[in-house]
Amino acid sequence: MALRSVKILLLGDGAVGKTSLVRRFVEQRFDESYKMTIGVNVKKRELEEMDMTMMIWDIYGQQLNRELHSSNYSGADGALIVYDLIRYQTFESLDGWLDNVFSVTGNIPFVVLGNKYDLIQGFEKSREDKTFDEYVEENHLEMIESHQRLYGEDPEFSRVPVKDLEEWVEDKEDRTDLRFSYYLTSAKTGENVEEAFRSLGSMLKEGDNI
Repeated sequence: MALRSVKILLLGDGAVGKTSLVRRFVEQRFDESYKMTIGVNVKKRELEEMDMTMMIWDIYGQQLNRELHSSNYSGADGALIVYDLIRYQTFESLDGWLDNVFSVTGNIPFVVLGNKYDLIQGFEKSREDKTFDEYVEENHLEMIESHQRLYGEDPEFSRVPVKDLEEWVEDKEDRTDLRFSYYLTSAKTGENVEEAFRSLGSMLKEGDNI
């Protein structure tokens, strides 16, 4: 029996780790090097126990051309929206991404991923007398260089407080027409990546979206 194909959008600002997340989920590996996604990159993974094949559309993160983005949204069954736990401005972009998607697809199920959780954990476990910025600059030079190549400037590091995420979630939960979940993930270690993708798959099956 053929598996049902579902179209999943993978969205979020540039350099939040979308491509690394889908690589971890599909190929079970992580690559430290960064290459900006140009246009759309589609990968798939079969989930036989869910009777589905996830077709994951990794869409470039710069919101410079909303019409071009929107042309890729049509027919989507669900979405994963990613932000960077150490760059607050990417968290502030969540509502913009959701509004843009919903304007095309309607209120499809979605999962929010706060990525690069390993950086938060590493800093909290560190006994060094350093600020968070100093810790990131000394231990994750590749990420900084990638951001410089992408944006032409140094990144501004600002952690997303847990209370801000909780307030955002509470606001969305007040809307009874939304079905979603959220996870703190690390594409590098794999923490919660499998769970996040499968959570979306479960919502699709439970809601008869496929």
